[in-house]
Amino acid sequence: MSVFGLILSGAAAVFTDPLTIVYVLVGVFGGIVFGAIPGLTGALGVSLMLPFTFAMDPSQGIATLIAIYVGGVSGGLIASIMLNIPGNAAAIVTCFDGAPMARNGAPYKALSYGATASLIGGLFSGVVMIFVATKLSRFGLLFGSWEYFALGIMGLAVVVSLCSEDLIKGLISAVIGMMLAMVGMDKLSSLERFTFGWWRLSGGFGEMTVLMGLFALGEILSQLSNLGRPMRKTDSTERRTVIPQRGAFKGLKKTIAVSSAIGTLIGVLPGVGQSTAALVAYNQAKNSSKEPEKFGTGSPEGIVAPESANNAVCGGALIPMMTLGIPGDTITAMLMSGLIVHGLAPGASLFDNNPEVVGTIYFSYIVACLVMYLMYILFLKYFIKILSTPMNYMFPVILLMCLIGALTNNNRIFDIWVFFAMGILGYIFQRVDIPVAPLTLGYVLGPTVELNFRTAIMAFRGNALSLFTRPLALALLAIAVVMLLWPVLKKRISPKRG
Repeated sequence: MSVFGLILSGAAAVFTDPLTIVYVLVGVFGGIVFGAIPGLTGALGVSLMLPFTFAMDPSQGIATLIAIYVGGVSGGLIASIMLNIPGNAAAIVTCFDGAPMARNGAPYKALSYGATASLIGGLFSGVVMIFVATKLSRFGLLFGSWEYFALGIMGLAVVVSLCSEDLIKGLISAVIGMMLAMVGMDKLSSLERFTFGWWRLSGGFGEMTVLMGLFALGEILSQLSNLGRPMRKTDSTERRTVIPQRGAFKGLKKTIAVSSAIGTLIGVLPGVGQSTAALVAYNQAKNSSKEPEKFGTGSPEGIVAPESANNAVCGGALIPMMTLGIPGDTITAMLMSGLIVHGLAPGASLFDNNPEVVGTIYFSYIVACLVMYLMYILFLKYFIKILSTPMNYMFPVILLMCLIGALTNNNRIFDIWVFFAMGILGYIFQRVDIPVAPLTLGYVLGPTVELNFRTAIMAFRGNALSLFTRPLALALLAIAVVMLLWPVLKKRISPKRG
C-alpha cells in the first residue's frame, strides 16, 4: 500500500470511530498532566494505561498510547518553565532558558516558544516517519557499541562546553554525576559497586528521584526566604496565549529546523532518548548563535532548540519500532508490547499484513501533536495560575508530588531518602556556585559511555584499536572535539569589537 493509502486508512480508522477521537483527546490531556507534574512521567502514564488497552480495538489502543506519549513528552516544559523543575528527564535542558524567561516576567512568551516548538518538532518527525521510515530505519543499524560510546562522548563534550565560563566547577559537577550513576549493580558483571556493603544501594539511584531532588527540593530550599510571596510576577501587558505573534519566531526558524532534524535522527537510535537529543540541539544552537552569551538568561533559542528536538524524538523512535521491531526508547517498547498483545508483529510484516494499523500510527501521531497544541491554547490560563500562588502553599504541594513520584518510581521507601539527600546536595551546589546542570547531564550520559565502551572492548576481545575501524564512531568523536574547542575558536576568529 502506498504512503497516501496508509494515511487514508489511518484517517478512516480514527474518524469512523468516535471513541478513538475521545481516547486521543483524553490521552493527550492525561499525558500533559503526567509530564507536567514532577515525578509523574509520560512513561508512567503509558504503563498505567497499557492494561486498559488490551480490551480495546488495536487501532483504539495504539492511538491512545501514542496520544499519552506525545502529551507526556511535551508536558515536561510546563514545570521546567514555571517552576524551574523538569517535569521529566527530557525537559532538563528547557530549564536553562525557560525558567529565566518566566522569572523575568514573560511566562506566556516562554510557554509560547516551548509549545510551538514542540508542535513543529513533533510534526517534522511525523512527516519524516511517514515518508522515509523504511530508509531511515537502516540508519539505526549502523550503530554498534563503539558508535553509541562516541555518541555518549559527544554528549559529555556538550556538558563541558556548557561550562566554558567556569570549566573546573563544571567538570567537578559532571564527574560527581557520573559517579552517582555508577552506584549499584553493574549491568555487565552483575557485581555491586560503591555500595559499601549496604544492600539498599544495590539498586542504584532512580533517575527521576535524583532529578527531582536536585531541582525540586534544591529550588524549595533556596527559596525558603521568599515564603509568602507570589512565585512570579507576570507582565500585565503580555499576550496570554501560546499562539505566537507575527515575527516572534524571526531568526529562530533555522534553529527549529536543525533541532528537529537532530531529534528525529537521535530518535531512530535505540535507547538514546530525548535527554541526549535536547542537549545536543541546545549546544548546536548555542554554538551557531550570534548571541551565545544570552543562553542561560532567557534566550528564545535556548527554549525552542531542546523542545523541538525532544518532541521530534517521538516520531523518530516510532520508526525502528514499526520497521525493525526495535523500540527506540522505553515508551515505544511499551507500545510494541501493546501491538504484540493484540497479535500484531512489529517489523516489515506489519506493513504487509496490517497496513491499517500502520496508517493508524501515522495519523494518530499527527492528530495527537495538533491536539497537544490545542490543549495548550485552551488550558494555558490554568497553568499560569501557578504564578499567583504563594510559595507557602505551592511548595508543600510540589514536595508531596515529588515524594509520591519518588516512592512510585521503584516502590522503595529508600528512594525518599535519596530524594532528600539529592535536594541537600543541590542546595549546597547553589550556595557554593557550582552548576547543577552538568551533574544531571553527567548522571544521564555517564552510563551510556561506560556500558558501550566496555561492551565494545569485550566484543573485540580487548582490542581498543578496533575503534579506528569504525568510521562513524570516529566522525562522532571528531564532532565532540569540535564542540569542545568551538567556544574558544569562535572567540578568536570573531572580529574584535571596540
